[in-house]
Amino acid sequence: IVDRGSRSINYLVSMTLFNVIPTSFEIGLVTTILFTKFGPAHAAAALGTVAAYIVYTVKVTSMRIPIRKAMNVADARASGRAVDAMINYEAIKYFGNEKYEEQKYDELLAQYENAAVDTQRTLSLLNFGQQAIFAIGLSSIMLLTTDQIILGTAGKTVGDLVLVNGLLFQLSVPLNFVGTVYREIHQAMVDMDKMFDLLDEPRASTEVIIHNNCQIEQKNTPPEIQFQNVTFGYGKNDLLLKDISFTVPAG
Repeated sequence: IVDRGSRSINYLVSMTLFNVIPTSFEIGLVTTILFTKFGPAHAAAALGTVAAYIVYTVKVTSMRIPIRKAMNVADARASGRAVDAMINYEAIKYFGNEKYEEQKYDELLAQYENAAVDTQRTLSLLNFGQQAIFAIGLSSIMLLTTDQIILGTAGKTVGDLVLVNGLLFQLSVPLNFVGTVYREIHQAMVDMDKMFDLLDEPRASTEVIIHNNCQIEQKNTPPEIQFQNVTFGYGKNDLLLKDISFTVPAG
């Protein structure tokens, strides 16, 4: 738990610095360019597309997380059943349980198949919705630009149409990783929360009592370790050593 939590902190910081912040900066930069060169309608269309894309992706990804976990659990159970059957092949053959093991394995495979189908179905739904949102946003902003070109607003040309198309397509590259980033950040937060809960757990006993003094004497003879009347335990009623005395000679 502590290892996963420490790695999650590193991953969370790296993802924030190298993905979330640059993507936010790029969205703000593109929106500013569209606002200053084409007007507030273009900026609103771009921001609306990005916002709808992110919200839809987060919602569907949150829905897919338990489905994906269920698929992994079903896969692990089916694999474990197969490995156990191969390891205990002689016992299964001896008691004539081949049909029983086959039936149980088929049931686990059916559970995995259903979970895998649900996972692929939700993934297709996610991809379809993302592409639909982006296509609608791109079409709307292209129509706005085409309208300005036809009306001759402020000398707009076909080059501006290409510029708008390129700017919006530039945003599609980092947005493709929104689902992955959200899922990994969510898992990192869960691992960090478990680690902090573990670190906040009170210790059973933090009190250390030394009843005897430890003395080190300088002698010309070979060194040795002496324990005299040593008592040790995790509590007053749980003593492991009581008044033990012994000597550990050199070597």
